[in-house]
Amino acid sequence: MHQTNQQLRRVKVEGGNLKFNAAHFITFGGASERLHGHNYSVQVEMEGTLNRDSLVFDFSILKRLTREICERINHHFILPLRNPNLECRELPGEWEIHYSHKRYILPREDVIALTIENSTAECLAEYICRELRTALSDHDISNVRTLQVGVAEAPTQVAYYQVRLDQ
Repeated sequence: MHQTNQQLRRVKVEGGNLKFNAAHFITFGGASERLHGHNYSVQVEMEGTLNRDSLVFDFSILKRLTREICERINHHFILPLRNPNLECRELPGEWEIHYSHKRYILPREDVIALTIENSTAECLAEYICRELRTALSDHDISNVRTLQVGVAEAPTQVAYYQVRLDQ
């Protein structure tokens, strides 16, 4: 390989259909938000050296894998199964969720139950990053050092999660 191929490069995909719309509420400091929704947008960055095709990673594959994850979350209520402040019960055809004096009953098909602690942008970025990392296992990413996912719940509010892939 040429010396220039060892230089770190960064690729980023965002916009287009790398988005999802979802309802949620977060718990914090002994309180909870009201049930509401966001039009989330997702961005993914990879850093690494060039592979033999002079790519860090194929944009089209990265976009497709990210889009598939977004589509699974889209138009659902996000239920954070690991939230210690929620009592969640999966019943036939529905979810029953308790927080303090509040009780929610939601149709099962309207809920996506995620193994996260809270439905914050920070936790959603970590979840999408983990899912993307799993999806990337079918591809050669031996030249990729880091994978970073950003989730924006508004244009001025973005949370990021990054993992090292070369360790």
